[in-house]
Amino acid sequence: MVASLMMMNHDFELLAEIPHFVGLTMKRSYCDVGSFKLTMKRGMPGWNLVRRGALLYFPDQPEKMMLIEKVTSTDDTITADGTPLKGLAKRRIAVPAPTDETDPYKGFGYDRFTGDAESAYLHYAEANLTDPADVKRKIPRLVLATNQHRGESYPWQARFDKLHELFKDIGETTGIGWDIRPDFASKTFVIGAWVGEDRSQGVQRAIISREIGTADGTTSTDDATTAISTVYAGGSGEDENRLILSVGNEIVGLERREGWTDISGASDTDMLKLGAARKQVPIKQTLTANARDSSLCMYERDYDVGDLLIITDDGKQTITRLVGMEEVHEKGGRKLKASFGDEPVTLSTIWQESARKSTW
Repeated sequence: MVASLMMMNHDFELLAEIPHFVGLTMKRSYCDVGSFKLTMKRGMPGWNLVRRGALLYFPDQPEKMMLIEKVTSTDDTITADGTPLKGLAKRRIAVPAPTDETDPYKGFGYDRFTGDAESAYLHYAEANLTDPADVKRKIPRLVLATNQHRGESYPWQARFDKLHELFKDIGETTGIGWDIRPDFASKTFVIGAWVGEDRSQGVQRAIISREIGTADGTTSTDDATTAISTVYAGGSGEDENRLILSVGNEIVGLERREGWTDISGASDTDMLKLGAARKQVPIKQTLTANARDSSLCMYERDYDVGDLLIITDDGKQTITRLVGMEEVHEKGGRKLKASFGDEPVTLSTIWQESARKSTW
């Protein structure tokens, strides 16, 4: 049968056990935050204990811990909405240190950092979540993961940006995700980089394919309607003295699709190039399919969010990253909808398990 949900507070004190619910939809994301929705009927065990700010988790998968941000009560049902635990980052913006030491409320510049993806995550997390200059901004019990210096190095700058959007930007640029996960031994929440595995090679290969029976009902799309190949970016300065450069300028003819971005605070050419590169939009080649619950390739056994997988369709093979998974738990089973790459490939997965076979 489906495992119980546990509910605790931020001090790791157990508030309730929820053995039954109508449905749970959970959207996990590699670079973004994600969301969830839990629906219960009045009278179900624990229904009257569900509260905003509480944390939900399955005992055997605490890394999927969820943060309740909204509770809606009707005559018949209780609905809890929120995010995975990493949604704590949505409560902060990237506040740079004041440049005027005589007045802490004036002279804010940019918080600039150059380094690998993991170091960038931890730099901005420390400055805004775990050890900010203003102690009132500190998130209780949140600590930094050990820095393994993974990911490519880029220059970054932030000035009152939404912190979770900055983290998403780092992830999509470098291919290194991020997460906040509980550590029950130390009663802390740990923020750090999240690095998927390469399941496209060797004995660990994970393949989504009609040919081998792990998918059916596929639909592919080749879409260039929003593509931008060449981006001109404007940095600091005014009129004729403004710093302007482009990326993708080598592309010519019909393949050249131009765009413009305003990065007026950037005076560094590396920073300007990075900002321009982020505005490039590739041609989207998408694939949708219903995947079968096959012993050849099973979610969370053979692959997980963040991993590189092989997608095959009509003889074409693509290696792409699973960047998101929507899980719908109801009626003793689970339905899955996966998203691959930078929204280029989506996979609708139908996985109906009996309560007897469910791992939940």
